[in-house]
Amino acid sequence: MIKFFRNIRKQLLDEGKTGKYFKYAIGEIVLVVIGILIALQINNWNEHRKTNQALKIALSNIINDLQSDHKKLKEENKTVSFRFHSMQYLLKTSGNTIYDADADESVIPSFRKDNETWDKNIPTDYDKEFIQLAFLWSHRTANIRSNKSTLEELKSTGMYSYISRDLKLDLSNYYNKWDNYFKDIVNKLAEDWQESLGEDGFLNSDTYQLDDPLSLIKDNPKRVNLLKRMIRETGWRLVGLKDMGDISMDLITSIEQEINSL
Repeated sequence: MIKFFRNIRKQLLDEGKTGKYFKYAIGEIVLVVIGILIALQINNWNEHRKTNQALKIALSNIINDLQSDHKKLKEENKTVSFRFHSMQYLLKTSGNTIYDADADESVIPSFRKDNETWDKNIPTDYDKEFIQLAFLWSHRTANIRSNKSTLEELKSTGMYSYISRDLKLDLSNYYNKWDNYFKDIVNKLAEDWQESLGEDGFLNSDTYQLDDPLSLIKDNPKRVNLLKRMIRETGWRLVGLKDMGDISMDLITSIEQEINSL
């Protein structure tokens, strides 16, 4: 092809058709430029397609992370529900005022019986078996961590900038709220509670040895205060589990819409 164009130029020069030669040369240059522009456009399109494909995979992985978070929240709700309501029972049965969730404008779900700890309603009177379980689970807290691995990887590769502004705001809101709901204060209070019982030589699991385990709470303002603080923070966590569960599902929907738009 190059030899063909060269022969045409040579023929025009040999025939002394200088004007036509220059017009032809300019036309040839224009064709070359157009070819380069087309090649660049195709390359840009390919790069854009590759970026979108990689972004789709990353966003799909974030959905997997969120689904894992949602499952974790749902499972944790069972034990946290038991802890909250059973500790309220300890306060009430020991003759103390229970924690008022309404004063904190917190909507606490009713007691869940779909846990392996206690599958019946909360007793309305003195029940030593339930009291023992309430003491046993009062310190059993967990560090609830969200899965940020895919998001951090997305940021490290620079692909985070390709996500829409609205989705960035939704992701930021999700992880900020998660950290706000699930602070380590619950674990710290549980440690303080165990240390308080330890002052009388008891572990949470030792209360069955007492004829009346509630004697560890009665007339002990320090433990009553600790118990109320534990209940308050556990109640906040319980609210967070419900809220974050809803937000995670909404966020999954937003990400699916983002993927479909790519």
